[in-house]
Amino acid sequence: MGPEEKLFRTYYRSLCHFAWKFVGESTTAEDLVQEAFVTFFRDQQRMEQSDAFIRNYLYTAVRFSCLKHLRHEKVKEKYWTRVEFNEEDGHSVERSIIHTEVINEIYRIIAQMPSACQQIFKMGYLDGLSNLEITERLQISVNTVKTQKQRGMKILMDKLHPEFLPFIIFLLK
Repeated sequence: MGPEEKLFRTYYRSLCHFAWKFVGESTTAEDLVQEAFVTFFRDQQRMEQSDAFIRNYLYTAVRFSCLKHLRHEKVKEKYWTRVEFNEEDGHSVERSIIHTEVINEIYRIIAQMPSACQQIFKMGYLDGLSNLEITERLQISVNTVKTQKQRGMKILMDKLHPEFLPFIIFLLK
C-alpha cells in the first residue's frame, strides 16, 4: 500500500463523518472529502509533510468545502424561491411545443384539402360547429356536411405523421 492510500485510509472515514455533521448528507460529504484529498495530493509537494500538518490541512479543507457547499445551497434555495419555478413548468413547455407542432401539421394538411372539404372540416373540427350549424351557414345538406367531414378526416389521417396520431385524438375531443 502506497503512502497516498495509507493516508486516505487513515483519515477518510473520520473526515466523512466530520463533513456529514456539516452537510447532513452522506454522499455529499463523501464527495467533499474526496475533493479535499484530490487537492491535497495534487499540491502535496509544496506542503509540509508532518502528520499534524496533513491532518489539520485535510480537516480545514473539508470544513471550508462544507461551508462553501452550504452557502451554495442557500443561494440555490433563495433563487428557486424568487423564481417560483416548479417542475410542471417544464412539462407545460413540452406540451406547448408538441401541441404547436401537431396544430401546424394539421393546418398544413388542411391547406391541401379541396376547398369545400377544407371549409367544412375547419368549421366542424376547428371552429366546433355542429353539422346542423354548418348546413344552415352554407345552405347545404347534412349528408354533404357529414361526407365532407369524413373525407377531410380520411385525408388528415392518411397524411398525418404517425407520431402525431395519439395527439390528434386528444386535440379533437
